Amino acid sequence: MNIKLIVADMDGTFLNSDSQFNSESFQLLKENCEEHQIRFVFCTGKQCERVESIIGELSKDTFIVGDSATRIKYNGDFIYNAKIENKKGKEIIQTIQDIDQTQTVLGCTEKGAYVLNHIPEIEKKIVHGSFQNVTYINDFSEVEDDFLKISVHDATGNCKTTASQIKHYESEVYIIASDDEWIDIADLGVNKGTTIRRIQRLLQISPAETIAFGDGLNDIDLFKAAKYKVAMDNAYPELKEEANLIAKNNDEDGVVQTLNLLLGFK
Repeated sequence: MNIKLIVADMDGTFLNSDSQFNSESFQLLKENCEEHQIRFVFCTGKQCERVESIIGELSKDTFIVGDSATRIKYNGDFIYNAKIENKKGKEIIQTIQDIDQTQTVLGCTEKGAYVLNHIPEIEKKIVHGSFQNVTYINDFSEVEDDFLKISVHDATGNCKTTASQIKHYESEVYIIASDDEWIDIADLGVNKGTTIRRIQRLLQISPAETIAFGDGLNDIDLFKAAKYKVAMDNAYPELKEEANLIAKNNDEDGVVQTLNLLLGFK
């Protein structure tokens, strides 16, 4: 197995159910990878800044594909941004709000995530779990910049229904219900797989030299950029069908354990 690029989703994959990880085991893995010229990528719906705050100094020399694959950050610098034009983004947001006023909608730009200030406190905690820079507003008309992505959180788990109701926008933007509670909307043609291919071209690494870990439906696109596809034991059945291998679940440090085994580090 000739691996040169490791790509891991975060929530439900690298992070445990408390949104934490074993820093000692990951640091050792990362050091071993660096000795063998293997690069590491986190690919997530979280803001890049939020990923940096979670993994701290271990973000050094790590590619962060954040905001649902609309941005690439490396050692403090953004090297890629994909955007939805402001007017179109606001139109989509209004359509979602007309469908269900109880869902939490986030409009994410280069400045951070914008969310309406009247959302319940429990929703604010969920928002801050994924977004480091958050601005509360009265109305999305206040947002002047183009959008990196639009996200929807529905605590009732109705996102697949909502996604089907905005399906008519699929000729203009990429729409994915990554699980029952989240929808992510990005520029047309932008998803985890296409953004990882950008990194592969940059590093001159092929899909045949890439291993990817995931648990959600949006990781199906990620798997298209990797020869070695590893679904977590807690993954959606649809993703497991696409996988070559099933790892231990995210509460058992499944990513690190699997890599140590496959790469022969211990």
